[in-house]
Amino acid sequence: MILIDNRNYLRLNNRPLLERLAEQEEHVETVIIEPSKRGLPTLKLTVDEKTQYVYSKYDPAKEVERLHKQKEMPENTKHVLFFGAGLGYQIQVLLNEYPDMDYSIYEPNVEVLVQLLSHQNLNDLCSDQLQKLFTTTKQEQLRSEIQQLYQLAGSNIYVYTLPVYEKLYAEELKTVMETIKELLKNKSINLVTTASYQIRWTLNSIKNFPFVFDTPNILHNMDKGVFADRPAIIVAAGPSLSEEFENLKYIKENGLAYIFSVGSAINALIEHEIYPDAACTYDPTEKNQIVFEKLKAKNIDFIPLIFGSSVGFETLQNYPGPLLHMITSQDTVSPQLLDTSQNIDIVLDAPSIAVVTFQLLKLLGCHQIILAGQNLAYPNNQRYAKEIKYDHVSSELSKAEMEELIAVKDVFGNDVPTNESFNLMRKQLEWYISTSPELEVINTTRGGAHISGTTFLPLSEVVQNKLLKKNVVLSKWYKVNNQYTKDYTQKQLRKIKDNQNECKQSIESARRELKKVESTTQQRQLNRLEQRFAKFDKEFSKLKQNSYYQAFIEPMLQVQNKLLSEKSQSIRYENDPIKKGNTVVEAFSKFLNEVQVHFEFVLPHYQELQERLENIISQKGKDKDES
Repeated sequence: MILIDNRNYLRLNNRPLLERLAEQEEHVETVIIEPSKRGLPTLKLTVDEKTQYVYSKYDPAKEVERLHKQKEMPENTKHVLFFGAGLGYQIQVLLNEYPDMDYSIYEPNVEVLVQLLSHQNLNDLCSDQLQKLFTTTKQEQLRSEIQQLYQLAGSNIYVYTLPVYEKLYAEELKTVMETIKELLKNKSINLVTTASYQIRWTLNSIKNFPFVFDTPNILHNMDKGVFADRPAIIVAAGPSLSEEFENLKYIKENGLAYIFSVGSAINALIEHEIYPDAACTYDPTEKNQIVFEKLKAKNIDFIPLIFGSSVGFETLQNYPGPLLHMITSQDTVSPQLLDTSQNIDIVLDAPSIAVVTFQLLKLLGCHQIILAGQNLAYPNNQRYAKEIKYDHVSSELSKAEMEELIAVKDVFGNDVPTNESFNLMRKQLEWYISTSPELEVINTTRGGAHISGTTFLPLSEVVQNKLLKKNVVLSKWYKVNNQYTKDYTQKQLRKIKDNQNECKQSIESARRELKKVESTTQQRQLNRLEQRFAKFDKEFSKLKQNSYYQAFIEPMLQVQNKLLSEKSQSIRYENDPIKKGNTVVEAFSKFLNEVQVHFEFVLPHYQELQERLENIISQKGKDKDES
């Protein structure tokens, strides 16, 4: 029977698990507890008709001591995941050596977990440090549990396995290790992406806000009836696009579906005199403007551009056609200046404009989304449709890029080469599709990567069998008015100016208090050090809570913030006050220097924004008076 203390622990921390274990308590059939030769209980279990001892039947204590010495746990480990709980002996041995270590337990056998909780009091295993306790053998649920653990514990996780479990639960162990590996890889990609874009996201959001303030928000100002229950095609620039121009021309001429071009597809469509109902863009880089050079040079002024508010600001300059916007999750400026009580939808940042556009079309109410040119792979080592050529990048992959390719299944079940970036895009698109069961998503991309949740159908068959209604596209659908409140934005500008001054003072105060921490540490005044820490924490917290800092400075320091957060975790465990003082000074001095540099960098851009907004608001006032 599960111990009272353990029941109470689960009642407070994991009631669903307690209910499941209570059901299992009377049906323990494959797990046996018996005394070892040395008297300490040992455990044996039967899995797939194989019965094995989890611990030695002679001396379990000696065995786990020997096992622990064989483990080579990395020095930077912050969290241990015990794969297999057994009776908890190995947990106790580890905690004896690392008494402050946080840990979690995954026990694939629910009967073993019942026995653990019936024989071992969690209070004796430092239950305050037990972060997560779970049991499952279902792959998707196990992946979900590991993802939650990763969010909770961070990347420095060590998986501590029992040898018997490595054999009996090889598939579950493989799932755990592959999931952690994938999460680490995604973290690496995300860190690189964030490091590359974090300044651009904020700079773009500042420079683009006058366009945001002066153009319609497609998710807020648009009549939902324009797109509701109508089909839309996302046209990407993959190599297979070259096979679809006749079909796309027919769709456009007959108004069978809205055509949204993403990325470089706009150039291939223009080349064939197919003018999409809208072009979508969100890439924050300076190079993004190159995509629209041809359109600007030809002065094509009737294709609406739907831009993410953190798009590369150069893209919007001199765009000849109508503009509409969508607020992106990386834009921290617009929420400061717009009345968010209006419940304005945003689109989440994603590794692909196709994923962002999918979100957009779902929010607009389209009932059928058709993917074209969405290869997410490199058939014949081709990067784009053959009509797309750039000076800055070759149409074919380089030898070095080809060496990095991996194989995935295409829509016909054959292997097709892709890379990690495209693979991540595909997985994210699949996730959005999986959360949208109400949508019919058709993939028409010949030879493209198979996208789970979609049905493959050649575009010619889609035209014949799916797009049966003509003229569903409304002309001039984009002609709507912006409804942002100028009075609210003016009030926010004044408030932000005050917050800007307070932010400057908070930076100076935090640096001053940190200097005092440094001086007190150097003089080894241990009796005053805690007081210095407290005063610095107060000033640093004040800076972090400043809304100007949160909107204009902090987003440019996402990577630095992450590193500081990880460093702060190690500071928390440091018991030597002098070491702690030196570490605090080193970590926070570096960070506050970055804050100061970025404060000075963003200041002239914010001042320019303020001036441009005042001119727009003034002009709107004159226009209103004249009308």
